Amino acid sequence: MQRISLKSFEKIIPSDLVQKLAIEHKVDKCNQIRLPGLAVFACLLEAMLSGSFVSQRTLEDAHYKKTGQTADHSSFGKRLCTIPVGFFRAIFEHLYQVLSPKVTPSKAKTLRVRFVDATIVTLSARLIQFGLLKSHTRRKETGTPRRDIKSVFSLEENGLPGIMRLCSHPSENSDCVALGEPILADLMPNDLNVVDAGLSDRHRLLKMHKRGASFLTRHTTQNLNVLRVIREVAPSEITQDAPGKEDATYQLVRVEDCRFGNSADKDEFAEMPIIAIHGLRWDLRSKKWCPLVLMTNLPLEDNDTKAGPYSFTEVAELYRKRWDIEKFFKLIKQHLGYDHILSRTQNGIEVMIYMTLIATLLMIWYKNIARIENGWPSVKRWLSWDASSWAAELLDTALWIQVSVRKNRPLRM
Repeated sequence: MQRISLKSFEKIIPSDLVQKLAIEHKVDKCNQIRLPGLAVFACLLEAMLSGSFVSQRTLEDAHYKKTGQTADHSSFGKRLCTIPVGFFRAIFEHLYQVLSPKVTPSKAKTLRVRFVDATIVTLSARLIQFGLLKSHTRRKETGTPRRDIKSVFSLEENGLPGIMRLCSHPSENSDCVALGEPILADLMPNDLNVVDAGLSDRHRLLKMHKRGASFLTRHTTQNLNVLRVIREVAPSEITQDAPGKEDATYQLVRVEDCRFGNSADKDEFAEMPIIAIHGLRWDLRSKKWCPLVLMTNLPLEDNDTKAGPYSFTEVAELYRKRWDIEKFFKLIKQHLGYDHILSRTQNGIEVMIYMTLIATLLMIWYKNIARIENGWPSVKRWLSWDASSWAAELLDTALWIQVSVRKNRPLRM
């Protein structure tokens, strides 16, 4: 593998830029200068990359390790409650813009493909007031209700993640609301949103269609009226044997041209064509072929042989890639401590979400540039070592700010 120098980190997140953003977002007030925003950012990043569990104690240890100065662990908890989220959001957006051209294929894409899903961390309602109350979920021994911290993330086709919404309204217990509303709020023409069966509301799907965007999801309970069969594979061509290592794990069975049925607004829904793709996927758990029916509003093209720019088997492969966002959830929960909510306030949770995304982007970038073939634990370990000097420079800048403020010196930009 290739070791990464301090200059490489400075190219993607210059320490001067982080300092400038801290000033622009008014991160530090006169009574908070003992723990500047730069120090909070650097310690959070250091703690996330050096261990799998982030707590106020680990932040205190990271601060002392880098500066030799003590900062009480409770100070970090208080700062997370009030520190401007915009500071961390700006760092994430800058990093995303810098890294996106490096990982995006040069070939122009006619569609912007996004994989969208939600993940949940559950806590006792005694510990936190924010989140979605799950009164029906109680501990048997205490009867304490629980709260879900539900976050909706997107994953671009290039593998870069983003946050779409931190759910707070009771209606967002439903995935139709939790997934549908942020997709519609951030929708652009030529978007292709790949979601699981949780987004089943045909009215929200129709809104996507009317705004020039597309969806790809699994068909579940929606009633479909079949207008015609576009393609059907002979039963003799469908194998029941297990696929080999080089064989496809999806078999196309039938493709249908459909419309939504059983609706009071039949005329309105008649304008949205639905392609239903019936097939069989190889289930690794049950070791057998299982039915999978997908539906999309991509238009039929090339004499009814394609759905938009994709062949019907490519559409199934695209839906299979939706599993990448599940891998992203596994990454942030197992390796970046997202399954443990450090702060108990909405402000602190949002800060931790953006810090998690920043750490994820750095790991993706580092894996590519350092050419690490092993798993994420190796990437995280090597990144922690190489990023240590960069984090130390940020903390040195934070200490310089402390001295400058105490001596009434003007802060440099």
